Amino acid sequence: MVIHDSTQPLVLLFAGQGNPVIGMGADVWDLNTTTKHIWDCASDITGMDIRRLCQKGPMNRLVQTTVQQIAVTAINVTLHSLCAEKIENATTVASCGHSVGEYSALYAAGAMTLETLFKMIHARAEIMNNLSKVHKGAMLAVKGVDSRTMRNLISSSALPVDISCDNSPRQQVIGGTISDLSQFSRVLLDSGLEAVKLGVSGAWHTRLMTEGVQQMRDFLRGVDITPPEYAVLMNVTGQAEFSPEQIKENLSLHLTHTVQWTKTMSACLQLSRPVTFMEISNKPYLGQILSDFSQFMPETVVHCKQLTGIQ
Repeated sequence: MVIHDSTQPLVLLFAGQGNPVIGMGADVWDLNTTTKHIWDCASDITGMDIRRLCQKGPMNRLVQTTVQQIAVTAINVTLHSLCAEKIENATTVASCGHSVGEYSALYAAGAMTLETLFKMIHARAEIMNNLSKVHKGAMLAVKGVDSRTMRNLISSSALPVDISCDNSPRQQVIGGTISDLSQFSRVLLDSGLEAVKLGVSGAWHTRLMTEGVQQMRDFLRGVDITPPEYAVLMNVTGQAEFSPEQIKENLSLHLTHTVQWTKTMSACLQLSRPVTFMEISNKPYLGQILSDFSQFMPETVVHCKQLTGIQ
């Protein structure tokens, strides 16, 4: 399968962390010299054998953000490299990534080198992991609710819970301390809503990560980022950003600010038609979220593994 029409706008969607599985990435990591280099680079920069951790686990290690963020990024950029020939005739007009997937989107748009990408992810993951040990938290996914309703529920409960991800008009992810989330779960049940705990090791995109914002700013000050070759819609605003300095600031604020995926997808759906979304992830889920939007047409989503023939 190849995307042939050079006039057809293409939007790339890169996955974030959330549901790791043993064996993730094994189908792509050693297919050719490019994919081998990506995984070697990830291991060299982090000092971890990423292939072995993905293949063998254990799961309690794989869910740790220091491993999961690197693994997800390695899978993302590997799949993007495998799809490159298949999409060369299409016009990529935008890319975006969910949470840590934002870094993959910036890399795909030419904003940084592969080595810089993994250095950034490694630093980000270490900062978040360190803070998660001090401020222990968790994240819950809640379906059937929009951000406005969720904000009202949180406000009325007076609990220090944050919306980590505004995924769609029908899906929110919330984060906070385990105790606060336990109390808020009762509020959700009383409202006819059920929550599912995510396989992550901290409360990302919440106030519990506040101390990490300046740490990220300090790290990114010495990082070389160039203007992306096409629009990268960023999580903090749901809008495209080309200024390297503003990109760095957005990446720093990313630790505490809501992932504005609803705004991002709404903006993408307003692009000229027809537009094709290509999801780049280990397993499809971003395309499924798109089905919550009234403007969405199912035939406009292609998963990267459909293009490459990988099962």
